[in-house]
Amino acid sequence: MPKGTHMRVNLKVPNWATPGETMSATAAGQTFTVTVPPHLKPGQYFTVRVPIKGAGGEQKAPAVAAPEVNFLLEPNIVIGPDKYFKEVKKCSDWCDCSRCCCPYVNFSGKELDIMMQHECCCLPCCCNFTIGTQKTGHSSVRNIGTLSPASCSDQNCMACCCPCCYSGPKMQTKFLDATGSIRFMLKSNVEWCQYCAIFCCLCNPCFRCYRFCCKDAQYTRYEQTVYGTDLNDNTPYAKIVYTDRMICPCWCDERIQMKIEPAEGKSLTKEDLILLSVYPTLASGYTCIEFCCPLWIPGGMMCSMPLPSGIEMTDDANNIQGEYMNIKEALDDRRMAEMY
Repeated sequence: MPKGTHMRVNLKVPNWATPGETMSATAAGQTFTVTVPPHLKPGQYFTVRVPIKGAGGEQKAPAVAAPEVNFLLEPNIVIGPDKYFKEVKKCSDWCDCSRCCCPYVNFSGKELDIMMQHECCCLPCCCNFTIGTQKTGHSSVRNIGTLSPASCSDQNCMACCCPCCYSGPKMQTKFLDATGSIRFMLKSNVEWCQYCAIFCCLCNPCFRCYRFCCKDAQYTRYEQTVYGTDLNDNTPYAKIVYTDRMICPCWCDERIQMKIEPAEGKSLTKEDLILLSVYPTLASGYTCIEFCCPLWIPGGMMCSMPLPSGIEMTDDANNIQGEYMNIKEALDDRRMAEMY
């Protein structure tokens, strides 16, 4: 396959730039100048084709790339400007008996690989998933943290001694750092009357038909709050955003996007984002082949992972807020997210 002579670079129009103005940019250690397209406004993106130095061929100035069609169907993790693709395991990897007890999934990046691993399938009580990073070309794995179900020692005393009469916060999932200390958590708010929400499931099919046929609100945007280290502190540190699309009222919704954003006024490091990324990765279904048994066994990790249900009372108890949208509102929401 011939080596490419150009690279495609995505650029964002800065706030100070005006249409037709020349700006400089740097990509892959190469500095170049390009003219801002006349139809774009500050904050919008455009793609340019930049000649690669030393690649041969006729060297021309960078130009705005022609439109193209992309279908991003591959499982990947995007953290800032870095993209990590799920590795395809070889036959030797599947036949490695030493990995039967500790299945793993690798996501490869340009300079760093992300490794997610179940600690031990041989112990039914072990539901933890560890996440680490590995520099490209190196064999050592640096531990980032662990995703683990909450235990009795993580709850308030009343929740363990008298759960039938308890109302208040209850930890569901905890994100541990490399030292084993709690870094983030997902929790629910237990109320005495919340179990009445189970009967709301009987009305859910009628409500879904109304949304699909009458209200034209086939899209739903959910926000799930991620909290810090204190169970009784309601300060949000991040949020997990889900975007679902209703294909048919009598069928499960299609999940088209999952992302993690810092809460307002909070900042997350790259290690924090890598640690939190294990949650949507497991919930997405892209790792079911590798983690089928340890993830879905009764009492396993999936039982401690609260996900949007579409039932408002249940989602509110799990600190998940939903917003229904039509296709135009969903596109506007996606466009605003890509601009900023």
